[in-house]
Formats: sequence, structure tokens, C-alpha cells
Amino acid sequence: MKVERSRDLDRVLTFVDAIAAIAITLLILPLVDVANEHDGPAGELLRENLGQLGAFALSFLVILRFWWAQHVMVRDAVVDDRPFDFALMAWAFTIVFMPFPTSLAAGEFDDAPTRALYIGTMAASAIALTVLAWTMNRNPRITEGNPPPSMTASLTLSVMFVVALIIAVSFSAIGYLALLLLFLSGPLERQFEKVAHRFEGGKKG
Repeated sequence: MKVERSRDLDRVLTFVDAIAAIAITLLILPLVDVANEHDGPAGELLRENLGQLGAFALSFLVILRFWWAQHVMVRDAVVDDRPFDFALMAWAFTIVFMPFPTSLAAGEFDDAPTRALYIGTMAASAIALTVLAWTMNRNPRITEGNPPPSMTASLTLSVMFVVALIIAVSFSAIGYLALLLLFLSGPLERQFEKVAHRFEGGKKG
């Protein structure tokens, strides 16, 4: 029989979803202000604000991607505990903060602090999800019989973000291209899963 989600956890998750929704909605407000103040043709408006439009699209996609990862991770949760709530709120903080470094990254001025703030915020969000997965693995009551989320995916992504952060800050010629390392997270995750399964098989044997 499926266990119903507790009212307390339902309220927490609703609150976190609202935070992500509001963060995404607020992204468009600066563009609305620009549009209200502009009295020329639409093509001119778009050309003059390509940077802000790019920052909006990038922020939207990044926040949506992280929200979906969080959604998949907690969809089988039925109760919460203090470490779970702490990790979830830490993740929510990174989502609220995300538009700021994204706007800086979309600007014309590129320097190491900007790259560190932008990639570092995404790394912090991935690390918060890794901690969230860990809290669900350490306390089986959170999922009440359902398998907890694998830590391999979020841990691999966190490691790749940290490596990309170090490279982007240390080598200005590479810069944001270091984020291309994230394409390796899938193959690395599969390799880590194989190693984990072999290790568990060895322990059982």
C-alpha cells in the first residue's frame, strides 16, 4: 500500500516549488521595464538588449534544469527530517541567487570573479542536491519503502562543476568553455555505477 505524503512535507515542497516559480518569474521583470521605457521599433529593442535576453533564457533553463532534478529526487519522499529540510532550503537559496551571477556572466565584462560566482553557484546547487540525496539514503523513513535516489548522478555532477570551476577561474583562455566538461558527467556516472555494483557484489560474495 502506498504511503501518503505527510502534510508537513507537502507544505515544505510546495513552498520550495513556489520559490523556484517566483525566481523564474522575476527573471522577466527587468525586460518588461525595458520594454515599457522603449518607444522605438521592436527590432531595435531586441538588438539593444540581446545580452539581457540571453541572460533571461540562460537563467530560465538553468533554474528549470535544477528544479527538475530536485523534483525527480524528492517525488517518492513521504516525510522529512531536519537534515533533509536544511539541504532543501540550501538548494532553494542557490535557485533564488542564480539570476544574479547569470546576469553578470551574460554581460560584456568577463573576469575570474564573475566566472567563479556563476559556476560556483551552480556547483553549490548541485552539491545541495547531493546532500539532499544523502539525507534520503541515511534515513529510510523519508521514502518509506521506496528506493532512495541514487547519489551517483548528483555527486558526479557536483564533481564536474567543481572541476569546471577550477579550470574556468585558473585559465581565462578557457573560461566558460570549461562547462563543456558536464557532457562527461553521463559516461562518468555510468562508470561509477558499475564500480559501485561490483563493490556491492564483492561484499555479498
